[in-house]
Amino acid sequence: MYANLSEDENALLTHISRWGSDGYPIRRLAGNTQSACLPSPKWIWEYRSINGPPVVFKTKRAAVASFEAYYQVLIDRAAGRTI
Repeated sequence: MYANLSEDENALLTHISRWGSDGYPIRRLAGNTQSACLPSPKWIWEYRSINGPPVVFKTKRAAVASFEAYYQVLIDRAAGRTI
């Protein structure tokens, strides 16, 4: 356990180290893709108390890129490479 990370951040690092990209906490928002309120798929990511950015992504690829950037920050903080 890394002292400079929260319990949930440590759990996320452990989760991804076990499951790899299959364990990314990215999910599609439910809704009728034919309705006016959700005309296309929307994607978010969150894990326990870690809420992703306050945006809804239009593509899964954008959500994955956002999560991977956050995950890299966690790795750097755990290694003591933060500014």
